[in-house]
Amino acid sequence: MQKWSQRSSLKNKRNEELLATKQITVLEHPAYSLDLAPSDFFLFPKIKEILEGRHFDDTDGIRSNTMAALKAILQNQFQNCFEGWTKCWHQCIASQAEYFEGNHGGIQQ
Repeated sequence: MQKWSQRSSLKNKRNEELLATKQITVLEHPAYSLDLAPSDFFLFPKIKEILEGRHFDDTDGIRSNTMAALKAILQNQFQNCFEGWTKCWHQCIASQAEYFEGNHGGIQQ
């Protein structure tokens, strides 16, 4: 039995061959990066911070409290996040999509 990575690799190879026969250009792109996903470094931590230590009896409680937490985040915090996010894009482009660490390009949480 083939391992998952081997099966995945074979599937990708077949996809590449199919796209080549159809003369479809495949553009390179960076792998998923936390540096480019504001929900992971801004939104989820904000919600977690607001809801930390609280317990809910049912999904309706979770849903309503999560919505309240989202509404509690100030508009300018979202704006600062997205302005900083664009700085991350530029940093990613400048590094030619290589891995980098840092302060998320100045994103203010």
